[in-house]
Amino acid sequence: MTDDRHEPHGPERLPDEQPVPNPNDVTAQPALRYGSTSRWLVPAGVLAVVAIVLYCFAFQLQIILPVIGILYVAVIWVVMLIVSRRGGARADTNRRLAWFMGAMAVGALLVAIAIYVVESTRLPWT
Repeated sequence: MTDDRHEPHGPERLPDEQPVPNPNDVTAQPALRYGSTSRWLVPAGVLAVVAIVLYCFAFQLQIILPVIGILYVAVIWVVMLIVSRRGGARADTNRRLAWFMGAMAVGALLVAIAIYVVESTRLPWT
């Protein structure tokens, strides 16, 4: 019986002994590992434009929450642009951009829900 603690790990092992990468693993997706940063910036820009247009329509209802939503979406997209231009490992940059795009989507949705909740709980005479 051999002790696995004394076996070599990583590049010291023969190629046929390396663990097989799981194609269903999220971190093994081509968009995260090899894709250019435009794969994240363009859809995030489309999401930002759609959110900003919807917030502009919400200006008829109220002022503060749509302004917060527009600023949040715009700042997150600018941060994504800065992160994409910084350089570094492509997989790390794409992973950060994916997280920022998720944060943009969740934040835009939360502001839209807040607008809906505020307007639906408003008294009719106010």
